[in-house]
Amino acid sequence: MNRIGLLVSAATLGLIILTSTGCGSTNRQLQSIAVTPATADAQDFSGGMVQFSAVGNYSGGSPAQGPISAIQWCASPGPGTCVSQNVKPGVTISQTGLAHCDAGSAGTWTINADSPPVQASQPGGEFGASIVVGSATLTCP
Repeated sequence: MNRIGLLVSAATLGLIILTSTGCGSTNRQLQSIAVTPATADAQDFSGGMVQFSAVGNYSGGSPAQGPISAIQWCASPGPGTCVSQNVKPGVTISQTGLAHCDAGSAGTWTINADSPPVQASQPGGEFGASIVVGSATLTCP
């Protein structure tokens, strides 16, 4: 066998081993969401536009952190979880996490990044769905 053939065989074997040992496992469970920046004052950002981002912290696979699919962004005055996008008027946030304060919305707002429903085991061995939420704070002048 020539060197190229030997190299291809070795690379193929390595790929098979990585795949079978769970590298990039799809059995990961979303545990928490980290939102950055954790705090922001709209007047410190160009045009008052603040770009928030979210990273998921996972268990049961590799890598431990990564993007979250189908995240829903929302804003609410003070602490709390939004049930849908922009439940209370005052802060507008896009589904890409770009937020800005609307006129007359002075105060502190909670920015939430909500996951799609996550399957989780419940006491007694039953399964249920829960939503994982990460939050940040936005101050509007």
